[in-house]
Amino acid sequence: MITLYTIPGSSATPPRIALDEAGADYELVQVERDEAGNNISPSGYDALNPMATVPTLVDGDLVLTEAAACCLYIAEKYPDAHLMPPAGSDDWAQTLRWLTLLTNTAQASFLRWYYPEHYTADADGLEAVQAASVAELARVAEVLAAQIGDGPFLLGAQFTVADAFLATLTGWSADLSAGCRWPENPAIAAHYNAVAQREAAGRALIAEGFPATFAA
Repeated sequence: MITLYTIPGSSATPPRIALDEAGADYELVQVERDEAGNNISPSGYDALNPMATVPTLVDGDLVLTEAAACCLYIAEKYPDAHLMPPAGSDDWAQTLRWLTLLTNTAQASFLRWYYPEHYTADADGLEAVQAASVAELARVAEVLAAQIGDGPFLLGAQFTVADAFLATLTGWSADLSAGCRWPENPAIAAHYNAVAQREAAGRALIAEGFPATFAA
């Protein structure tokens, strides 16, 4: 049975959505941190994941970190769930494109906004780090909204693991200031709502602390 180590509302949410969409038998183990951000439970977690982050997926002898990698593994392990288009197809390549943009660019920008002190040694530069992050997230949102179009998903009618990732980041963006939140874009709000309306994905989003809907 798969074990997924997680913190509610974190980047472990997309692989949890993927597991639920696949109908997989899995166990969730919550990682707990102290006020300094150090993992304190379960014992030995940092040895399992040397980056000390979540998620970590364990399947037998396989120990896998990084949310996008976990999502792709789940999609491959449960092909009947159709969480990825056929390998080698144009849609498969495009899904990899959007998943990579979401993790390499968008997620990284969110982390700079949440933890600006990790990205500069200048105590007076924190606001500048956050401002640059917000500007980049606005550009990404425009690109994603254009891709979604009439949607409801990034590839149109087919839901993929990239949509699980996008819905998670849309939820994160609710922490930004008004005028910068992704759900303020009607296409992105409609995308989130389409993901949340799926029985498995919606259940997982709510369990992770995300809203059931955003006003489109």
